[in-house]
Amino acid sequence: MKKVIWYSIQNCGDGSAYPTWMESEMLCMLDQEFMEEGWGEPCVGSITIESESEIYFKEKIETAETVKEELEKEMRCFGEEDECHKWLEKHLNAVNELIEEKRAKEKKDDST
Repeated sequence: MKKVIWYSIQNCGDGSAYPTWMESEMLCMLDQEFMEEGWGEPCVGSITIESESEIYFKEKIETAETVKEELEKEMRCFGEEDECHKWLEKHLNAVNELIEEKRAKEKKDDST
């Protein structure tokens, strides 16, 4: 079995950083694009794990669906005219497009 896990490095703004594990490169790129304390260029990558047995991850791996839930929750904290709400909505729209692409690919894979 082989699994590829993507990561998006988070800038904590105080000189420290940490990875957020994600399901796809595109989700990482969106994360970097909409990061509050960003980098000069995208800071993403992946690791590939191979094993003859099942692979389990103890760390949380963000999916487009979990990111969508978090964005919707955060948006409720701001009024619709607030700049933060508009910025979050733009991010949410990009994530929704990614979800639609993912569903279309899954549907196509199921039909073949």
